[in-house]
Amino acid sequence: MLTLDQLRLLRHDLLDLANITYSEVMDELLDHYASLTEKWMGENYSFAEASRKAWLELGSGPGILHIQERYKKLLLHQLQIQHWGIVRCYFRWPTLITTLLVGLLAYSTAKALSPGMLSAVFFVCVFAPYLLFIPSELRLFWHKRIRKQTLLTSLRREVVYRQARYGNYIYLVVIQLPILVGSFFFDGANSVMNHPYLFEWHTGLSAALAFVAIMYTLTYAELYHKQSAQGFANA
Repeated sequence: MLTLDQLRLLRHDLLDLANITYSEVMDELLDHYASLTEKWMGENYSFAEASRKAWLELGSGPGILHIQERYKKLLLHQLQIQHWGIVRCYFRWPTLITTLLVGLLAYSTAKALSPGMLSAVFFVCVFAPYLLFIPSELRLFWHKRIRKQTLLTSLRREVVYRQARYGNYIYLVVIQLPILVGSFFFDGANSVMNHPYLFEWHTGLSAALAFVAIMYTLTYAELYHKQSAQGFANA
């Protein structure tokens, strides 16, 4: 069994020599590194020799860093699958009732609001997921800036945050791209600033776009809740 001082030395190797930056990866690798070191110590090697052999078994610095990147890609892929799974659930019974109510809300909103207001509502919906990160950002600010603590980044939190970029893409396609096209083919800059084109075409289209924005926000909020329940560990 390794002592606390020996575990600190192994952790120091992972931090400084392999440049591990994520807390979840650190926990996994430290556990594996310690197990390999104990295995070699069980064959009568000293701690220094055993840890060196364990380090080589792990792949040294570049190999360990590759493990971190592979782990990150795997987690992002799993998260994307989970998000699409949540979306599909909204089109199955009994959650389908919620989806139909959202559709009714979107249609009522499209009929009641002007195209300019609909554009503003759309903006709020697709970027609302970023607001979920404010509490954790404030906690990180407190620990890093006020208490001057050195913390590893939570990979789970970073990957969930990256998933929010799909809201950017939706906004780009629905708002920015039509404005850009309009600037080339219509009245120029003045009309570009005042006319959210897609929301002017038809109430049905406006309702569909509002529905997409609301559903994106709902499904992302559910994804965030499930992932945050597992913990956004910073260590």
